[in-house]
Amino acid sequence: MVKFSFLALAGAIATATAAKHNTSIKLGKRQLRRGDASTEALLKKARPYKKANAGRKLEGQQDAVELDGSYSVKFSQCVDVRTKNEDLFSDELIAYAQSGTVVSSKSFVLFHVCQGDNCFYESDEDLYIVDLATYLANVATYHVEKRQNYCQACERFIDTCVVEEEVEEQVEEEVAEEVAEEEVAQEDEAGEEEEAVEDEAAEEEDAAEEDAAEEDEPEEGGGEGKEGGEENEAGRKLKTTARRTANYIDCDQCFAYNCYADDEADADLDDGAQQQQNMDELDNQVVEWIVQLGECQESGMQDANGNNLYIGAMCGTYGDGVELAVFLDEECSIYTSEYSFNSVYNPDYDANEINYVTYAENYIKIAFEETMSCLEVEYDDPNEEQDENAAEEEEERYEMNEYCEGLLNDEAMDFNNCEAENGNEEEEEAQDDQYAWYTFDIEDADDIGEVCQVVYQMQGEYYHAYDESSSGTWYSRNSNGQIITVSAQNNQGNK
Repeated sequence: MVKFSFLALAGAIATATAAKHNTSIKLGKRQLRRGDASTEALLKKARPYKKANAGRKLEGQQDAVELDGSYSVKFSQCVDVRTKNEDLFSDELIAYAQSGTVVSSKSFVLFHVCQGDNCFYESDEDLYIVDLATYLANVATYHVEKRQNYCQACERFIDTCVVEEEVEEQVEEEVAEEVAEEEVAQEDEAGEEEEAVEDEAAEEEDAAEEDAAEEDEPEEGGGEGKEGGEENEAGRKLKTTARRTANYIDCDQCFAYNCYADDEADADLDDGAQQQQNMDELDNQVVEWIVQLGECQESGMQDANGNNLYIGAMCGTYGDGVELAVFLDEECSIYTSEYSFNSVYNPDYDANEINYVTYAENYIKIAFEETMSCLEVEYDDPNEEQDENAAEEEEERYEMNEYCEGLLNDEAMDFNNCEAENGNEEEEEAQDDQYAWYTFDIEDADDIGEVCQVVYQMQGEYYHAYDESSSGTWYSRNSNGQIITVSAQNNQGNK
């Protein structure tokens, strides 16, 4: 993928977003911008969250366990199901379909929903299944919006964090002034000693006493400055420790995310504030692009027959990740290995001024590498004393966030409840011998219940339509064939 620097995009983003002040709407605890394609896509899939449907029965228990914010989500496997599609028998496609370079399929994701924040005890018993588009719209979006969500919390406690920063700077300035005064005093002292050598013995004795008195004064003041600095530093360390224990906002992280750039700016935005604004807008646009990618995008390109080509996401060749691919229909259900994504994707199509793949790539990959917490995080006010009803507050903190709710709505199913009661025997249709090569797994891939049954019966022998040898890949692998994760690549780059 071609890489571009963030600063090079500052002008482009500012121009493209000059009139961006849209009215926001609230979906649960998430602030969404009205009119955005990402907002419309999420609202289209949104429906009342049914906690009864989110529970699953654990072995040996009669009552379903209700999922909440104490659970986490972790990717397990990406699976394709071959779908019945009569378009494959058209004069233009039948030869490609017969050779296997054109396939009708739809991608689904198996993921763990496990207790704790790292899914260390993941099991095949906690698997769920959902379509790839829904997974991307929630899990990838979670990672894109992580910084913005944290900055929203930082804004609530701006007085605490900004005041702390100002106090630290003031203490540093006072210590620096005291050190400078002590150096000046020592220089004056050296000059007086040279003059005292030429004076009489009595005057030398008086001068020595004066020097001793002057020498004591700056040392005493300097000692107080250092002591005060040490006490302030110790107090800050204690406060930081208390903040983390009591789930306070981490002010250092707020500054690392540049959350207060706008508040530090004057009438005109300074460089930091402009960068903060550009980062927020870029994040919003990347979310919009990822959601549209999951649903299928026009590429602006055509094949040799003049048919429009589309781009979307699908399971990779080995099912351990996701790839960007080219499709022949507007629903991205007919995949073709005749084209690679890089040969078709045009960043400038539809007046785009940004290569969104450059910025969306890592977020999409991380969605299939890292664990996503379902907890709706709440931070305590450091200026208020802890409530005595700590137990009740702890219960409230296990509220599930909107990302997991969006993932675990009616679009997802408990994978271990997918086995058909009657074995889900496939109906065999009489076919002409000339079409004996054509097989499919399911007719209606929009019914998650039927898809779940089909995938369950695969018994781990999953199908993957993507052809890496023809369409390429954006992954790098180690000598064991495992994907080199984004974090591993970042660590290698920092060495």
